[in-house]
Amino acid sequence: MSDLKPFDANLAKLGSSNTQEAFAAIQALKNQGIQILPALIEQLRVSDMSVRTMIVVVLGEMGEAAAESSSQVATLMLEDFEQLRMASALTLTRIGSSSIPHLLRILASNDNTACFWAAWSMSFLDPSQISDKALEILRNKRNQPDSPIEVFAAEEAIGKIVGNRLQQ
Repeated sequence: MSDLKPFDANLAKLGSSNTQEAFAAIQALKNQGIQILPALIEQLRVSDMSVRTMIVVVLGEMGEAAAESSSQVATLMLEDFEQLRMASALTLTRIGSSSIPHLLRILASNDNTACFWAAWSMSFLDPSQISDKALEILRNKRNQPDSPIEVFAAEEAIGKIVGNRLQQ
């Protein structure tokens, strides 16, 4: 691996089973700044779901600077890999308001699990844009979750949405 560029070496380490090595790679990639965004976005097409998930985490660490990745990250919420969906939702929240149009696109889809995570993310960014249909999806997941994390995420999002509606 010594002949690899630092980007390539850190990208390879994202898939490491050694947690410390993977987290160090996240930090190293984040510290390279926005000049690596095009390469990270390109790598979102790799076949290894774990590496794709970790790339999404890197983009989330970059926050608003990773805004140009919002569309691609939102599309990943349509994948069938739970960790990738959750990481994508969190990353879009961390990217901020430029994610809203992409989240609205996902909320308009027929994929209830993707809608669930889009609604969770949107509850942080602009809960006033959550439709009654999306609120119902959150309630249904809270009552019949596919994972324990969904219960907590649903409760959190429902609280934000209801609180926002009470203020209006």
